[in-house]
Amino acid sequence: MAKRNFLRPGPLVISALIAAVVIAALYLAIRKPPYQVDLAKVTQGPMTVTIDDEGETRVHDLFVVAAPINGRLTRIELEPGDPVIAGQTVVARMTPVDPDFLDPRTEARARAQVQALDAMVASSSMRIEQARAARDLAIQQQGRVEALFHKGFATRAALDSANASVSSARAAYSEATRATEATRFDRDAARANLVTPISPRGSRGTLNVRSPTSGTVMRVAQESEVTVAAGTPLVEIGDPRKLEIVTDLLSADAVRLRPGARVLIDNWGGAQPLNGRVRRIEPFGFTKISALGVEEQRVNVIIDIIDPPEKWTKLGHGFRVIIRAVEWESANAQQLPISSLFRDKGKWAVFAVQNGRARLVPVTIGRMNDEKAELLSGLKKGAVVILHPSEKISDHARVKAR
Repeated sequence: MAKRNFLRPGPLVISALIAAVVIAALYLAIRKPPYQVDLAKVTQGPMTVTIDDEGETRVHDLFVVAAPINGRLTRIELEPGDPVIAGQTVVARMTPVDPDFLDPRTEARARAQVQALDAMVASSSMRIEQARAARDLAIQQQGRVEALFHKGFATRAALDSANASVSSARAAYSEATRATEATRFDRDAARANLVTPISPRGSRGTLNVRSPTSGTVMRVAQESEVTVAAGTPLVEIGDPRKLEIVTDLLSADAVRLRPGARVLIDNWGGAQPLNGRVRRIEPFGFTKISALGVEEQRVNVIIDIIDPPEKWTKLGHGFRVIIRAVEWESANAQQLPISSLFRDKGKWAVFAVQNGRARLVPVTIGRMNDEKAELLSGLKKGAVVILHPSEKISDHARVKAR
């Protein structure tokens, strides 16, 4: 039986195969794997740019009922949430202030003054008796002269003198009486200085302070019985169905808004944001120290809630909310995530993904909010971009989705 002859590879073929295997191994060893990245697409749809800040609710017309006089305030029985009627509901009652306690020196001085006035009253009483006697004598003398005048034994001058004496005596008696009354009044006033908080005062007048408007008691500033000065706030009254929101924006943000701008009211406690509208941007700014200790110029912006009260019945005066005032909005804007943007040679750029490789693409950006940026040119809808590109990624680098 004939033997078959098998062809064996020569030394050159074996060397070529070995070299190919070594080159392939080296290529695989030094080849960089593709970078894993997060990807997003360029989209088109509604976009809104807002100015966000904290706000506080407050009653639109809040009335502060204050003490009209100095006095002692009795305990206020009203509670927050109680209804009141203008001109009818008594919100507070005030009585005269109790007198102060007297120290020994002041008390001794007051008692001595009372004793001196007692003596003056007694002296004035004696003068009254003297004036009465002089008056009676003048009247008797005038009667005698008048009788003699009618009989022709006295002159007209004598009668006139007698009449003048009677008038003078009566005036002196009246003067003495009035002086005695005035001295008694001074003595009573001096005795009033001896009244102490434990002394009987008799009946005391009460002043009823009534509500100036109809509404609801929002807060009771002074609940317990206490002595207050005129002008001390007692009760705050308002209508909780008429709420507004005040927020102090940075002056640079406030100038970007206008009255009538739409506002979204968030984080107020409800499931859905409320709708509001800017009513007024105050023209007067003020300085406020931020939590970091930085001086900031702020401007109060007043916002009306335009949703019906049934949606926010649990909101009250002084509640915290987050307002998102709409500066700009579009119903069909081309946009991409702001996390894909970076600066390249002073301009905005992104890394777009094409055929598994990153491509550096300059883009033109319009409006921006916290999440999205308006894309004016550079890419089209549906283009894939890299989010948060690191320094390792460069133009034409191989990438794959994480």
